[in-house]
Amino acid sequence: MAIKIKTWLEQFFNTFSETASPQPTHIIEAHEALNDVAFAIATSDEINKTLPPLLNVVEAQLNQQFNGPEQCHVNVLFSSPSTSETFVHHPSDSTPSPEMLHSLHRYFTNGHNDLINDACYLDALVEHPFPDPLYGYKLTESNEMNIWLLITFPHKVPCANQVRWKCTAVETLLKKGFTAWAQQEKKISKAIASERAIHAAELHDSLAQVLGYLRIKSAKLDSLCQSNAYHELKPVTEDLAAYTHYAYRQTRELITSSRLSMKGDNLTQAILDSVSEFEQQSAIVFEYDNRLKKNITNPQQSMQLLYIVRECLNNIVRHSHASHARIVIKEALPSHIEIYVEDNGIGLDAKKARNDSFGLKIMHERAERIDATLIIQPHPNKGTQVILRLPIGDHHE
Repeated sequence: MAIKIKTWLEQFFNTFSETASPQPTHIIEAHEALNDVAFAIATSDEINKTLPPLLNVVEAQLNQQFNGPEQCHVNVLFSSPSTSETFVHHPSDSTPSPEMLHSLHRYFTNGHNDLINDACYLDALVEHPFPDPLYGYKLTESNEMNIWLLITFPHKVPCANQVRWKCTAVETLLKKGFTAWAQQEKKISKAIASERAIHAAELHDSLAQVLGYLRIKSAKLDSLCQSNAYHELKPVTEDLAAYTHYAYRQTRELITSSRLSMKGDNLTQAILDSVSEFEQQSAIVFEYDNRLKKNITNPQQSMQLLYIVRECLNNIVRHSHASHARIVIKEALPSHIEIYVEDNGIGLDAKKARNDSFGLKIMHERAERIDATLIIQPHPNKGTQVILRLPIGDHHE
């Protein structure tokens, strides 16, 4: 018998409010508040916006358990094992110090997760000091994302038994809430991937074939109009052939892009896979220089950057007449990453660029979507150079 997820969650969280004996009013109210928090997390469509006000409630509930000197601050950390990304969510009423954010980022992205299991008392780990004493509890664990409840204290973490006892209700309900949310997000991701695959197949079986036919016919028409007898039609047929060819190529690229997948949103690996793909299509020698120690772009940024790089690689293979191409990705200062795509080909041609202007326009539009800067210019030595600069801010902390 099927049951809606919302109905199941309501029944599930209500079980935590049922007790064998009557409870004081303030305890009942606390459980109800935490039930509401867990339910809001489980059914959230935008977790980044949902969490801050909910963490205000969680922090207030915990601070009712600890006396004045032990008043704590609550954060929730998302850590991706495959991409070394961390995202720290904090209450809207308080913000962790920059030193604390950097320490959390270093600890949870540098391979220290094998030192801790379900819970950790990081103030006791001298080799990994933090600005504030910290207690952490792993709420969920998967290959894609681990979610931690992190509680910092002003002086030191209270004894283990005391902390676990006082935090049990919060940990249990948050764990259930985030587990349900993660399962729902996974289902949504699978549904999106399935829909994109269907769209790619429909494009291939319909529009791509029609455009392929028009591309051949328009090229033939342009060839026939090269004689002086049709000189007035020549500019029209050239544009028609060029735009039809470009529409066909873009459709094929859309089909390929719809089938693209980045394991764990790992941009550097996705670029390497694309370089290998285009290298097999030509005799060009590709050099890939990855200087990023970790992946520090979010999924939307990663996908747009990948599309831009693929367009650059496609242009190199089809138009540059190059023998060598170089792709460099690196961190420029702490606040930007830069991607260079260079070749030693014939360089930019104004007339050809005009016929292929849609490609350059789309590249610029993709860059604007993620607040990146795109520069396309002649290479100082020979060929073409594309420079892509993306501000990364503090999102990876």
